Amino acid sequence: MSEIYQMNVKVKNVKTSAEKSSVISIRKDVFIKGMNIPKSLEIDDNEDDAHYVLAYLGNTPVGTARWRRTDEGIKFERFAVLDGFRLLGIGRKMTEFILGQIPKGEHIYLNSQDTAIEFYKNIGFKSVGPMFEEVGIPHQKMIYIRGE
Repeated sequence: MSEIYQMNVKVKNVKTSAEKSSVISIRKDVFIKGMNIPKSLEIDDNEDDAHYVLAYLGNTPVGTARWRRTDEGIKFERFAVLDGFRLLGIGRKMTEFILGQIPKGEHIYLNSQDTAIEFYKNIGFKSVGPMFEEVGIPHQKMIYIRGE
């Protein structure tokens, strides 16, 4: 069944206020309700500086992610897939979609929750530095190693 879902997954850049509302709705569902992360930490000062994507299954938004430029490079953040739609390849499709938009030579990094480290390693990210805690959850900094 997951193969059927994967064929119907479409990832696109967020351009409208309605799409941005879907981004916030998914993040509230996944992070604020699902993981008990305080809204004041999830909805942050970087909202207007970031680029967003939405993943759709048919016409239904089921996942989102964002990236933004920092002093260190391009930071991937806020990857969220609604419960019931996980493990269908949606996170991978969003990651690959975003990677396709970042010019070669850019330093790409993220802070992965410990449960997603293997997921990112399988896409080409490498763990760097010690584990640390963010919003009460163990995290690992990872950098992207672009293949030739």
